[in-house]
Amino acid sequence: MDKNFAKVRLSAEEMRLVRDPAWILTKNSVMGKVVGMMGQLSGGWKEPKISKGENYKGLPWVMLDYPRVFGKEDVYAIRTFFLWGHAFSVTLHLKGIYREKFLPAILARRAELAAAGFGIGISDDEWAHEHTEETYAPSLGEMGAVNGLTGVGAVNGLPGIRPWVKLSARVGFEHWDEAPERLSVLHNLLMEILSTENLSATGDR
Repeated sequence: MDKNFAKVRLSAEEMRLVRDPAWILTKNSVMGKVVGMMGQLSGGWKEPKISKGENYKGLPWVMLDYPRVFGKEDVYAIRTFFLWGHAFSVTLHLKGIYREKFLPAILARRAELAAAGFGIGISDDEWAHEHTEETYAPSLGEMGAVNGLTGVGAVNGLPGIRPWVKLSARVGFEHWDEAPERLSVLHNLLMEILSTENLSATGDR
């Protein structure tokens, strides 16, 4: 039986890689070490969730979610994320009732958050994780970013009020050796701010 198959051609680089198992084995080793790093970060937490995948916009990823409340209308989560070819990041994601609950504490501590490297999410995609000019403003300390948080219209291309807000800080791979400590400091800062708000809401100090 005659069959006419379209030729599946590889570039020179693709042919080189398909013949070389070492790079994929190295990649698997790196992913395993990142999962181990996330496990160390979450060692003392109750019910953290570590996930990994191969295709966030075509790239491998690992994420650690704690705390994690993902409802249709209400979200309360801190996501520590590794994205191949990009960086590590720690992101606070608040939506609905949690946005309203924690926004005053975030605004009160915005200078501290800005100093730690947190920027505000400006993408229309609520689930964008990579740090680019299209996804995060460089500094939470900018007036436009503050207006983006409070909903005082659009300033310098930043959004007006939304049902969700994301704050994220990046840890580049040039800091790989110190990444666990840096990620832990960022996560702990967010948890401390959120815990302070919880105490304030109950009147306990």
